Amino acid sequence: MTAYRSNAMVSRAVLALLSGLLLGLSTLDSRLYLTGWIGFLPLLLALEGRSLRQSYLLGMLTGIVFWAAASYWLADFIVNLKGYPRLPSTLLAALFWVYAGQGFGLVALAYQWLRQWLRTGQVFILPLAFVAGFSLYPVLFRFRLGEAQTGFPLALQGADLVGAYGIDFMLALASAVLFFCWRRRGVGPWELLALGLLSGWFGYGALALHRWDAAIAEWPHKRIGIVQPNDPPSIDIPPPEPGYSRALPPELEMTGRLAAAGAELVVWPEARYKGYFDQRAVRDAYEYSIGKHGVPLLFHDLERRQEAGRWRQYNAAALLDATGRLQSTYHKVKLFAFGEYTPLVGELPLVRKWVRGYFGDFLADITPGEGHEVWPTAGMRLVPKICYESAFPEFMAGAIGADAAGKVIVILSQDSWFGRSRQPYQHLWQSALRAVENRVPVVHAINGGPSGVILPSGRIAFQSRPFVRGEHLVAVPYAESSGGSFYARHPYLFITVIYALFGGLLLWSLLAWRREARLAAPARP
Repeated sequence: MTAYRSNAMVSRAVLALLSGLLLGLSTLDSRLYLTGWIGFLPLLLALEGRSLRQSYLLGMLTGIVFWAAASYWLADFIVNLKGYPRLPSTLLAALFWVYAGQGFGLVALAYQWLRQWLRTGQVFILPLAFVAGFSLYPVLFRFRLGEAQTGFPLALQGADLVGAYGIDFMLALASAVLFFCWRRRGVGPWELLALGLLSGWFGYGALALHRWDAAIAEWPHKRIGIVQPNDPPSIDIPPPEPGYSRALPPELEMTGRLAAAGAELVVWPEARYKGYFDQRAVRDAYEYSIGKHGVPLLFHDLERRQEAGRWRQYNAAALLDATGRLQSTYHKVKLFAFGEYTPLVGELPLVRKWVRGYFGDFLADITPGEGHEVWPTAGMRLVPKICYESAFPEFMAGAIGADAAGKVIVILSQDSWFGRSRQPYQHLWQSALRAVENRVPVVHAINGGPSGVILPSGRIAFQSRPFVRGEHLVAVPYAESSGGSFYARHPYLFITVIYALFGGLLLWSLLAWRREARLAAPARP
């Protein structure tokens, strides 16, 4: 009997591992999107009849495998950041995977707990628990399963109503429907309702995708140049490339060629340091070169300002007009933990001294910006964002809002920290969801590629070759009267409803548990 139970638990552990693998695969290759729609099914089979403790452990196994697959590049990130050997870097990455995997364990625990007390509508427990738990569990790298569905544009369209977490809900619901239909050997009323929601999701997707494809085909185009320098990552401020200088970097040379080819705007990706704000000679050289080319330039640099007697440093995007003069500056609002600020311990001198010693010049005391910017230029309304900011759907929706007509999101990224991995692709796929959520074009310039242009339909209109230097002139469909969505105007509505429903179920189950415990208690003499 003991051997039988042991074999049964091993089988269930294999099922849990399979779930993590299926979900993880969908994040690595957009062509494997279907694995996301069945990814939770093995875990649900494994959880059947298990205790709360066993459910937590099985969910944790799924989570560890998922995060190890989805962020396998984390070891490369640590190697490039600190220069540590491969083995300790992998061990540090594994610690993150184990920590992040606990989020799945908590979801499995909540699912199993609620199943004990909810006799009807169980098919909706997993979607509610997963979306609530996955969105609330704190991790360093934000990612949503829906952002891996770029290869399935039909499934993306509903994001303009409910955002990326709406796709996550549908992904979990699809597995839950398959499981409960198998368990019932048929379709019950709640499963029928769930199938109706899935059918409505894809029906809306088909109509919306057709409508947007037809509309975009009629739009005029803006010619946007994207520079992809493919600079190697550097903890310290790197010297100018041999044969070039701060005043005349290779990006300016590439910009000249793009301008000659007819670019109406040129975009450079995020960079470690350009010296534009620090050195007058650099500013003068940029003004002369851009003025000669006659094309606006959007680029990234670090900016130091003296404010109230104190020097502050900002992660900045700058826009030069067609004459080469500085038109606007945007300061990054959403900072990257341990790269641009030290969470929780930033004000403790001794701890901060240790952290600075560990991270070196990469920790640069960055001050967050105060809000969004909209820059009218080249006949468009540009909304600049820097790197990690694209991972926050509600924040990005706030930049579009109700005044959305004619806006184009431009994201500047430096993803070379993650090596020759799938991470830059994952970053680009996040941008695809931001395009659908807000129904605006997105231009995403990534230092090492793949840079891309995403249409409001979620289709990737252009994707550059990764890990090579290049300059690209892209004809971007654009309509000055188009833009915006229900989600852009109400980005917190769906997730608030999810929290309310999930919280209500938890409260109801706790009250039911307490009531049953009181009835089961022996009467006092």
